[in-house]
Amino acid sequence: MTQNDAMAAYLGPDLFGRLGWGCLSTDQRDAILGVFRAGLSAGAQSGTVSAIDAVLARGRVLICEDGTRWAAREHDDAEMIEDWGEGALVAIHRHMVYRLDPYQAAEVELLRL
Repeated sequence: MTQNDAMAAYLGPDLFGRLGWGCLSTDQRDAILGVFRAGLSAGAQSGTVSAIDAVLARGRVLICEDGTRWAAREHDDAEMIEDWGEGALVAIHRHMVYRLDPYQAAEVELLRL
């Protein structure tokens, strides 16, 4: 998943389209992402902000400190999640998990055991 895909999924297609992401300079994009990360860190409009307790099954399973368990939807997302590792700060919103620093995002679904 690209940075553009993650922002589009989080903001929704209408707001993302109005943002004009493709026309922005690198500095403008970085500034927007900085605000985005700060908002997630503060819990603004995010479902859950949590630290990762464990990453299992080569990144396919993510367990957060709040006890929730998430499954990566795609192989590429699992590889990225595996690299994040224990202790990384993440926000989960609308079936997306966002690593806050450095910013990355992956699609997930809630695991119910």
